Amino acid sequence: MTGLRARQKEDRSRKILEAARALFEKYGIEGTKIEDIANHAGVSGVTVHNYYRTKAGILINLVIENDSLLLEKLEKCCTQNNLFDLSVMFSRTIAEHAVSNLRKVVWRQVIAAVTTDNAGDIASAYFDQDQMLAGFLIEKIRLLQRDDRVSASVNVEHLGKAIFHLQNARFIQFVCSEDLTPDDVARRIRNDLSAMFAVNPPESAAVNIHPQN
Repeated sequence: MTGLRARQKEDRSRKILEAARALFEKYGIEGTKIEDIANHAGVSGVTVHNYYRTKAGILINLVIENDSLLLEKLEKCCTQNNLFDLSVMFSRTIAEHAVSNLRKVVWRQVIAAVTTDNAGDIASAYFDQDQMLAGFLIEKIRLLQRDDRVSASVNVEHLGKAIFHLQNARFIQFVCSEDLTPDDVARRIRNDLSAMFAVNPPESAAVNIHPQN
């Protein structure tokens, strides 16, 4: 019986998220009511409240659901043995996965919610997921450094976070334009990195990257 109840609970949760995703895409967060989500999912408004409390709670879970699947995909895709190709594939995979699970219009609503409520639950969940993704990239760069693909003098955490923040900026551009594709993101990231590493910094600030080794 316990197993049956758990499956029923998971099924209701999935239906609520699927209903919310469809309605957010069509009407936006502000234009969607909890009752609308409940009706679309075939459950009561009380059930939606008990599971997620608010529309913000539903939105948080859509983001978390997206990123938990994304980490699995990144592990499979990001096997490159140089920093440039790793960074490009990391950015491309994030863009491709994002729009395979949520349409750009929903991502714009997520970003707007994070921006306007930067101390709330949505922002906290969004930034927690960002930290996980940045941590993934940092660990991959650390492996490159171990294999002498990145200089031992480089601070891997600083480099990984810098590239992640660059990726994040390109991701926001991506979801804010219906015309941009994951290929555009990959090309822009490659151009960004090529331009940055073509600059010769002062000797004391040199970052000795070996992108093609």
